[in-house]
Amino acid sequence: MFEFGFDQAAGLRASVPVLPARVLPVAATAQPAQGYELLCGLASRIASPDQPVVIVDASSRESEGRTGQEARHLGLLQVLRDPAVSGLGRCADPAEWLVLPGALGLRALANTAAAGGPQVALSRLLVPFASGALVLLYGPAPSLAALFGGLDVPVVVPLVAQPQASMDAYASVKRLHMAGLKPVLAAVDDPDASAGLRRLEETVADCARRHLLLDLECWPEATWGHRALESALAAPERFAQARTIDETSDVITRPSRRVHAHFSWS
Repeated sequence: MFEFGFDQAAGLRASVPVLPARVLPVAATAQPAQGYELLCGLASRIASPDQPVVIVDASSRESEGRTGQEARHLGLLQVLRDPAVSGLGRCADPAEWLVLPGALGLRALANTAAAGGPQVALSRLLVPFASGALVLLYGPAPSLAALFGGLDVPVVVPLVAQPQASMDAYASVKRLHMAGLKPVLAAVDDPDASAGLRRLEETVADCARRHLLLDLECWPEATWGHRALESALAAPERFAQARTIDETSDVITRPSRRVHAHFSWS
């Protein structure tokens, strides 16, 4: 029944499906640096040897040109323009993840969505990243609405304990909802202002209910990790199949280029 020296489980392991790269949009706050804490919290809860995480910071502008030290200045725009870049996101140390500036790249993707539709733009975004990678795309709500409008994708709206935070969060929720997206509120926990933060959360949810007829979903911080993985969006299957064919052709017709742009988020 069992053959000596034969790996009985090899077929089962070979049949395990490989998850595609996926994206979770995160709306930038009025002061983008305030949202970094949420990104750090998300990435630290998700990143593991089997789950690479990439942060694309579209509140930060990448260089438009190429330099002699290109690997040190890698941004989303360069990644989108260079078909030789692939497999981004794998880090030897699970405590580290790849961070890319992406303001210009997000603008280019919005133009792609306007010309060919959001599904085409989504596929273009995810092509350079490793299978299974989770891309946290952090950018202004209007830009995310232009890119993903009509896809009914969840978009995380951070809520921080700062003056006018409820107004800023509600403005993002309204813009995303009007674009057909699904905003979800994620309050960045602050032990010194937990009561005030809870009131802000209730205020935003109440405004969404009364003015937008929207029952706004709120993510407790303890649930960020699994909710992010459940909510992340992959490219449609027909585009993913085309990507696989293209990547196979690339292996044959052009050399791959290793890119070193990994660093810790701190």
